[in-house]
Amino acid sequence: MTPTSTSPAKSPFRWQSLLGALAALAMGFSATPARAGEEILVQKAVSTVSSRYGQSWQDLSITLLVKNLAYHKEVSVSMKQPDGTWADLPAYYVGPAGSGASGREIWKVTRMYTSWGLDPQPSRDLEFAAKYTVAGQTYWDTNQFNHHHVGRGDGPYQPYNPVLVAASFWRDNGDLDVSIDVHNLAYAKNVTVVYSTDGWATSHEASASYVSGYSSGYAYIASPNVQNVERWQAHIPALPGNVVLYAVRYEVAGQTYWDNNFGVNHQHTRP
Repeated sequence: MTPTSTSPAKSPFRWQSLLGALAALAMGFSATPARAGEEILVQKAVSTVSSRYGQSWQDLSITLLVKNLAYHKEVSVSMKQPDGTWADLPAYYVGPAGSGASGREIWKVTRMYTSWGLDPQPSRDLEFAAKYTVAGQTYWDTNQFNHHHVGRGDGPYQPYNPVLVAASFWRDNGDLDVSIDVHNLAYAKNVTVVYSTDGWATSHEASASYVSGYSSGYAYIASPNVQNVERWQAHIPALPGNVVLYAVRYEVAGQTYWDNNFGVNHQHTRP
């Protein structure tokens, strides 16, 4: 079973290459971007601030969806620094996005800004754009030239995806918990995990419930947060076998959205 995936897309225009070039110059970059499209998209960003034993730190992760245009490529996030300058944070390759035919890859940037050490780094609100250089061309996701903005303690930000799996956790007793982030598009909504333990010979459903707030490490995140992202959680009791395949269905305002991991579904293997 492979549910149909809805993928919000940005609509490119002929004049975007000029605007993209101006945006790059405004950020202090000399490379001329190619026409904006879906060559690179910010899939998700998460920023939290934690404190413990008198120390504080900011954890940052940014997940990028990149079109695989060539083997050799440079993927990064251009991040505004506290002093107003811009710096490229290199991304690392995570894996393919879905099957090989999709032609996309997942890349990621992670950082920790700590209040201790030889060179302590202050926590900061984030302003950034995604950058992708391949085959002599540079592509950007500048959020329609407004840049992406995430507060230092906002938690999750997902600019284009109404629903994304945040994490799954297999308990010792065989239960599986799935945490899900959804855009708060309307008050009334249904979030459901569709799953199988026998390779989709049979399937089952588990309803997710709204979570009003939650902890991430030593940080607390409100739900919905200032990015209007809500946390939902599904509990699947006593799963047999060692592998579960699942996708998430999000029904809201007469629309149905799926997170099916780019068409190949999510997979969780018992540790």
